[in-house]
Amino acid sequence: MKNKNYWMVLVLMLMFIGAVVPAQAAYSPPDTFGTPGGAAVSYREDGFEKTWIGFDFTVTASDELRKFVDDVDDSSSAFKAEGYYLTDMMLQLDYKVDNGNWHYQRDWDQDYGYNTNKSLLGIEKGTYTNTAIFDKNQFESISSGEALPQDGSYFDSHTWQFRARFLVTYQDSGGTGYSYFSDWSQPVSFSNNQTLEDPNSLINHAPTLKSAAVVKDSTGKPVLAIVADKPHADMERLNAISNGWLKTEVWVKSETGSWEMIHNDNFVEQFNANVLAYFGLKESYDAVMYDVKMRYVFDYVYYPDAGKSGSIYSPYSNVITHGTPAWSNASQWATEELKKAENLGLIPSSLKGADMTKPITREEFAELAVLLYEKSAGKASTPISPNPFKDTSNPQILKAFNIGIVKGTSATTFSPKELTNREQVATMLSRAIRVIAPNSDFSTIGAPVFSDQKDISDWALAHVLYMAKLGIIKGSDGKFMPKATATAQTAAGYATTTREQAMAMSVRSFENMDAIKASTVQSSTENSEVSDVNLAGKWEHQAASGNVGLYVSLDLKSDGTFFKVVGTSANYAVSGTSFEGKYRISGDKIVFYSQMKGTGSGSSLTDMIFNPKIENVPVGDKEESFFLTDSNHLLLGDTELTRKQ
Repeated sequence: MKNKNYWMVLVLMLMFIGAVVPAQAAYSPPDTFGTPGGAAVSYREDGFEKTWIGFDFTVTASDELRKFVDDVDDSSSAFKAEGYYLTDMMLQLDYKVDNGNWHYQRDWDQDYGYNTNKSLLGIEKGTYTNTAIFDKNQFESISSGEALPQDGSYFDSHTWQFRARFLVTYQDSGGTGYSYFSDWSQPVSFSNNQTLEDPNSLINHAPTLKSAAVVKDSTGKPVLAIVADKPHADMERLNAISNGWLKTEVWVKSETGSWEMIHNDNFVEQFNANVLAYFGLKESYDAVMYDVKMRYVFDYVYYPDAGKSGSIYSPYSNVITHGTPAWSNASQWATEELKKAENLGLIPSSLKGADMTKPITREEFAELAVLLYEKSAGKASTPISPNPFKDTSNPQILKAFNIGIVKGTSATTFSPKELTNREQVATMLSRAIRVIAPNSDFSTIGAPVFSDQKDISDWALAHVLYMAKLGIIKGSDGKFMPKATATAQTAAGYATTTREQAMAMSVRSFENMDAIKASTVQSSTENSEVSDVNLAGKWEHQAASGNVGLYVSLDLKSDGTFFKVVGTSANYAVSGTSFEGKYRISGDKIVFYSQMKGTGSGSSLTDMIFNPKIENVPVGDKEESFFLTDSNHLLLGDTELTRKQ
C-alpha cells in the first residue's frame, strides 16, 4: 500500500537521430517491509488517580526492515546515494475485545499521519527491537462504542487481542513522499488471566559476538565497537515481555587482569561501549591485548507478574581476542602447523593463549571442528534449538551437534570436559569432512592396516581408516592406539589427543579439502546398480546370548539384486523376516531399494533361507554404511558379516 505526492510533473519530449543508448535501471527503494515479529503487549497506568492508562507494545523488526534501516544509516548505500531520506517509522495497532471483530477499516490504508492508533517506533541500525507506547485515548476514535478500560481490573473479565503493522514513510530528493504499510503481525492477547511466560526457559541462549574492537570515537576517546549476531527468537521474546528491559552485559579482560564488566545497557546488536576508564588514552589501541565476551541479563523487576525477584543470566558468548598470543606452550614438531592454524583462523577463541601440549576436551574439539566446517564450507552454522543437553549451553557445541559432527554421551548430556581419544577425534573430523563435501569418495580402500585394529570400535573403524588413508591422522610403529583398553592405560592418559595434535589434524583436513571435494563419486543408476567395489557373494552373521540367537544371511548378487534373511531363535523356535530387492553402492554407502518382505516362523533357519516366504509387502529404501575390513569380512552398519566360501 503506498501514496506518492507528486508536487511537480515535467514532461520532456526529445527527438533525435542516431543510436539509442539503453538507460540503466534506476534504483528503486523497497516497498515491502515484512511483518512485525516477537510481539508482546502490557498494560500500565500512572498515578493514583489513573491519570494515564495505556499499553506498551514491543515488536522486533523483520529481516526486510532490518535491511532497510541499515541502508538508512549507511552513507554509502544506494538509498542515501540517490538522495532518499527517512521521514517517519511508526507502528499501527488494531484491536478486538473478547470475541468481537477487528476495528480495521479500509480507509486506514490511506491515512499516513501521526494520529489515532499509531505511535512512533524507534527501530534503527543495531536496535531492531523497540517498544511503542499507546494511550487509551488513541483507541477511542476507532472504537465501536464498547467500554474502554478505566483501570486494570477491567482485564479481570475481558481479553483484548492486538495486531500491529509497520508504517514506513520516506522522501526522495525531489520531495516526493512514499508511504508503505506492512502486513499485520500475528495477534497477541492481554488479560489478567493469561498464562505467564517463564523467563528461565527463554534465557538459555548464548549471544554470538561477530566483532569487538577498541577504536576511537569522534572525540578521540576509546570505545569498544560491538557487533553481535541476531539473537535467538526466545531472547527477543524475553525482551518483549519485559517491555524492552532485557540488558546486555559486556565483559573485558586485559593481558594481566581478570574479567570485568564494563557495560550494562539496552538489548541491542550494534553499539559502542565507553572504555576510557578501562584502557585510558593512547595513540593507538592496535597493540593492546584484551579479550571480550558478552551475555544477556534479565531482572524480574520488569516482569512483576512472575512474582519473583533478582536477575537471571544467559550463557556467555564466544570470546573475541585481540593481541593475545596464539598459544603459550607447544611441542617443537607442532609449531609450523600451529602457525598455519593461526593464519587460517582455525584456532578457537577458547584455545588462544592455551598450553597446546595439554589434552583436548570434547568441548574444545567441538569448537575446533565448527571452525573447520565454517572455514571450509564458507558458511556460518547455527546452534540446534531447543538445546538437548543439560550440561552445556556452549553455542559452538550446539552448532557442531546441529551439523552432525558430534554426538552426545547420552540423550541429555554432552560431557564437555571429558577428554577425547584418537578414535573419537578421527570420527568427529571425518564427520565434519562428510558434511563439508558430502559427495566425495569416502572409501577406505588403500588405507593402512594397523596391528591393533581389533581395538578400534566398530562405529569408528571406517572413519579411522578413511582419515588414515588421507594421512590426516597417523599411527606409530604400526599401531593406531585408538583408546585405552586397560585401567593402567586409562590412568596414564593412553591414546588421548592433545590440543596441538587436534590442531594439526584440522590444518591437514583444511589443506586436503580441495582434493577431497575433487574425489566425488558418481551415484549409481538403475542401469548400473553395482559400483566398482565388489561385494557380490553370500555373507552371514551369527551371534548368541544364552538360549537366544541372531542370524543374518545376505546374498548380494552380481546383477544388483539381493536376498536377505534376519532370523532369531529362542528355545528352539525360529522367527524372522526375509527381504528381496535391488541394491546399489555409492562411496561407503549401500542402498537397498525396490524391496519386498515376508515374515515366517518354524523350527529351522534353513527353511527360511531355502524356502523363503516373500509376501510382496513393500519396504522403503534403506541406506547403510559399509566397510570391508578385508576381502572376507564386511562391516554393514554395526553388524559384522563373514563371506561364505
